[in-house]
Amino acid sequence: MTFIRALPILLICGLPAVRAADVTFVGRASDPDTSALLYLESHAVSDSGGPREVRVVSYLCANGATFARKTLDFGGTRQAPAFMLDDARSGVSEGMEWHARGMTVFERQPGAAPRSKTLGNPADVVADAGFDEFVRTRWDELEAGDALVVPFLVPSRLDTVKFRVRKTGETIIAGRAASVFRLSVAGALGWVLPDIDVSYRRDDRRLLRYRGITNIRDGAGEMISAQIDFSDADRSDAPVDLAALRERPLASSCGS
Repeated sequence: MTFIRALPILLICGLPAVRAADVTFVGRASDPDTSALLYLESHAVSDSGGPREVRVVSYLCANGATFARKTLDFGGTRQAPAFMLDDARSGVSEGMEWHARGMTVFERQPGAAPRSKTLGNPADVVADAGFDEFVRTRWDELEAGDALVVPFLVPSRLDTVKFRVRKTGETIIAGRAASVFRLSVAGALGWVLPDIDVSYRRDDRRLLRYRGITNIRDGAGEMISAQIDFSDADRSDAPVDLAALRERPLASSCGS
């Protein structure tokens, strides 16, 4: 199912509510059934939470090789940052950019011509890691039990798809209380497409866990389902060198 294979939610990445100049953190993606490590996400953030925030996310094999990279620029809007994902393992590139006419979404699949579409300025659109901003700004409504519908940008469709977001419960992660929110595709597609659960710590609204389909593909090009955990032990306020991260070569496989 093409749409399932392109849900770009992994894109979600939590940042602290407290402003910081530079931040680094790691997400550990594991198999939901076996807990085996699938890959690591290494996030480097400049001007965290500020008007010039830029991030580089490096996706690492178990052997440490970088096989994919995503860059995000929050200078336009925090809920819909411009972004670009390059995955050398699958050969897929996708993203969105802002310009005078609004947003343009694009995608390139191996062996196919690049595709793009200008969408203008769709109201209330959420793109990639901008979902974090959506959760924080709508926190009180979600905590009150409201079900919110949000247009989420899906590059493979060159369009937005409406997702229903609602709180499904609470849990404890690393000894701290967290709220669990579920993302479901609104409308008829929601009957056949899998839900995604994200857990945010209640006291600072930081993403702690993601569970569901991701936008990272395996060696065969199939979308990976994973549980991704973000631990305070893997966070640092150390300065970042985004230019060096952008220049790091990408591996076409995770083989030894």
